[in-house]
Amino acid sequence: MFAWTREELLSLLADWKAAYKAASTGKSYTIGSRTLTRYDLSEIRDQIDWISSELAALSRGRGPVRVAARIVR
Repeated sequence: MFAWTREELLSLLADWKAAYKAASTGKSYTIGSRTLTRYDLSEIRDQIDWISSELAALSRGRGPVRVAARIVR
């Protein structure tokens, strides 16, 4: 079971992409009611990568894996 829905992840991804775009131009940016003037582009890229991987896993239907084994005596 995932902690995020697809819609929530897409919303987060859009926010982080907007932050990256704003930060790459050297300006401060606002997400929701928060304004950030100092930034770390590598941290923003890491967040975008994490959200993208969560979206990919969600679309693959990743979940508990059942393993069956037979003991040979």
